[in-house]
Amino acid sequence: MRRTLLFAALVSALGFSGTGLANAHPYAIVVREMTIDEYPEWKAVVDALQQKHNGEIVTYSTSVGEVVDQLRQIAPTHIAFVVRPEEASSTYVVKVSRLTRQLDDDPYGDAIWGIVTGYTPEDALRIVSIDGFRVRNVLAGTGAGWLPYVKQGITTSEADYGRMWVKESGSEIVEISGPTDRTEFLVEKLNTNTFDIFITSGHANVDNWQLHYPDPGLEGFFRSWEGQVYGDPYEGPDVPVNSTNPKIYFGLGNCYIGRIADMNSMVLAWIHSGGAYLFTGYVTLEGEHSYQLGGIPAYFFVQSHYTWPEAFFANNQALLFDRENGIAEIFSFDKDGGALYGDPALDVRVDPVRDPLYETQITVSPGTERDTVTVKIRMNEEGTPGFNGKWGNRHPVILFDFRAEDPQIEYTDAYEAVVTENFALMYVWKQGDPLLGEGEEREVVFTATGPIVTAVEEQHFVDTVSPSTFVLLQNYPNPFNSQTVISYRLSDETHVILRVYDVNGRLVRTLVDGEQSPGYHTLAWNAKDESGVEVASGVYLYRLRAGGLSSTRRMVLLR
Repeated sequence: MRRTLLFAALVSALGFSGTGLANAHPYAIVVREMTIDEYPEWKAVVDALQQKHNGEIVTYSTSVGEVVDQLRQIAPTHIAFVVRPEEASSTYVVKVSRLTRQLDDDPYGDAIWGIVTGYTPEDALRIVSIDGFRVRNVLAGTGAGWLPYVKQGITTSEADYGRMWVKESGSEIVEISGPTDRTEFLVEKLNTNTFDIFITSGHANVDNWQLHYPDPGLEGFFRSWEGQVYGDPYEGPDVPVNSTNPKIYFGLGNCYIGRIADMNSMVLAWIHSGGAYLFTGYVTLEGEHSYQLGGIPAYFFVQSHYTWPEAFFANNQALLFDRENGIAEIFSFDKDGGALYGDPALDVRVDPVRDPLYETQITVSPGTERDTVTVKIRMNEEGTPGFNGKWGNRHPVILFDFRAEDPQIEYTDAYEAVVTENFALMYVWKQGDPLLGEGEEREVVFTATGPIVTAVEEQHFVDTVSPSTFVLLQNYPNPFNSQTVISYRLSDETHVILRVYDVNGRLVRTLVDGEQSPGYHTLAWNAKDESGVEVASGVYLYRLRAGGLSSTRRMVLLR
C-alpha cells in the first residue's frame, strides 16, 4: 500500500489549535427536534458544537432512545446531549447512560458522553465555547483532594472541625488549623477565581450541601436558588458564590447533587454562578458501596492522566467489569447513577507533577485480513493498578484512538482482559496481591478486522506509505501543555532511535533506543528531560532514526 503525506504544518504557538476533535473522531450531537425548531437560543448551542467538532446532529421527537439506530450507524466516540434544563431530569440521565451502552452488542460503553445544559442557554453556550483548561489548583470540602498529584491546593475535613491541609506550589503538604465553620472560607476561596476543581462530599440534596458530616453541627450549608450558589453559614448572613474561572465541580460523595429537579437545582446554579464548565455528581443515593464516581480521580490524577470526561467514561467501564465479576460490592443502580454535564470532548486534564502510575504502549501490526494489536502497561512505580477501595485505584482501562472492529483476544498475562471497539481493560491486580513493582509489565494481544487507522493518521494522511519506508507522524496534541503522543509506523523489524532536541540541537531526551517490530507504535513524552526535570516552553524537535533513514518533526510546548 502507499501513503501520501497530506500536510504536517506546525500549529501557531500563540495558543491551542481550537480544532476540537474535528476530522479525528466522530462526534454526535443529540437534541430534541422541538428544541432546535422552537428555541433559537438553544439551537445556537447545537450549532456551536457542530462547528467546533464537525459534529453530526441527530434529532428525536419524544424520547432520546429514538436515536439508537442513527448512533449505531455513526459510531461516534463522543456524544453531546443538548437539552433544556426543564427536560434534564434524572430519568433523562439514566436513559442517556443506558443508551450509550446500546450502540453495539457488548455490555460496555460505546461513547464518551456529556449532557450540555444550563440555567440559561447562554450558560450552555459559554461552557462549550472553550477548548479546555488544566487543573493545577484544588479546593476540597472533604479530606480527599489528591494533593500529591497537583501543583497546589487546599483540602478541608468534613468530620473534624478546623482541620485543613495546604500545598503551595513547589512545597510539601502541611496541616494547618482552619475555621470551625468553613462556609465563608470556602466561598471566599472560590471567589478568588484561582481554583480549577472543587470537590465535595457528605450529605446533600438537589439544592443543598451540608458541610459537616454526619450531622450539621456548627457548620453551614451551600445552597442554590434561581441560578445562584450561596453559602448559608452557621451564623451570619448568606454569602454568594460568584466565580467565573472555568472549573470542575465534583460531587464525589454527595447524594442527589447531580440531579436537576427544578430551576433551583445545584447543577444549574454551579454552571450559572459558580464557573462550572464540567459538573459531575450523583442523581441517586450515594453510600458505602457507591463506585460510579469514586474512581474518576484514579484515571484523572493517578493512573492515566485522562481528560475529565475520559476518566468518567473509563471508571464506568471498570464498574461494569467489577459488577459482572463480583470484584466489588456495587449498588445495582450505580452504573447509571452518575451524570457528567458539559462538552464530552473538553480537553480538561491535570497538569501533572508526577508520572502516572503506569505507562501505556499500543503497537499495531498490519495483517492481510486482520491486524494484530498489543496493548501493554509498564509500572512507573510500585503500586496497585486495580480496585483497592471506594475512592481508590481501578483496573487499567486503555482508550483507543482508533476503532477496533470485531476484536478477538489472542493472549494476555492479566487475570482477565476485555477488549471492545474503543478500549481495553486489564484485570492485573486484586486485593491481597503484593504490589506490582516498578518496571513490571502486563499486556493483552488481540486481532481486529483491518486496516486499523489511528486518529492522528486520519488527520495527516490520505493513503499509506511505501512499504520500504517508515512514517513519523505529527505529535498530538500540538501545541501541548504537559504531555503529547508521538506515533510512527515501521515496515520492518529494525533498530529505532527516537530522540527529542531543543531548537539549538541539544539532546533533551531519548525516548526509544532498541529493536522494534514492524507496525504502528505510539508513546507519550511528558515534557521532561533525561533527569526528569520539566523543560521550558518552546519549540522542540523529535527525530526518528530507523533502517539507515531519519525523519524530524517539530512540536510546541506551552506551559
